[in-house]
Amino acid sequence: MNPFTKIKSKLLAIEAAPQMVSRGYALGVFLGTTPFIGTKVFIALGLTTFFRWSRLASVVGVYHINILTAPLFYGLAYGLGQRITGAETNLSFPSRLNVAWVFSTLFGSWEIFSSLLLGGLVLGIPMSLAAYFLVHFFLVKSKS
Repeated sequence: MNPFTKIKSKLLAIEAAPQMVSRGYALGVFLGTTPFIGTKVFIALGLTTFFRWSRLASVVGVYHINILTAPLFYGLAYGLGQRITGAETNLSFPSRLNVAWVFSTLFGSWEIFSSLLLGGLVLGIPMSLAAYFLVHFFLVKSKS
């Protein structure tokens, strides 16, 4: 089963209005594009509870971005953000990648964090809009 079929089946299993599932998923996709490592799911749960959207769909959206596209996506977001901000910070990768290096790199330099955040926002807004309309379309079509 391909990843998109798994995501579709998870979203179809959620017992909520298609609009609420679509909104939750789009929010999750949007938050997945931000560099808030370790807090994205909590932010998604808080916002979807506040707006009364589907909490489960938002978690699926966060994990969809993180698991499937993280290495490619974050590289692209960083490059785009770096061009927009004009940051001149260069990343140097250690011979062995570890969690401590990731956190010190992300949160130790304002230029790196702001480049990731801005690039993520620029890419995340159209991605979340597309996710909303795509998911809403197939949920309405599947449930009718």
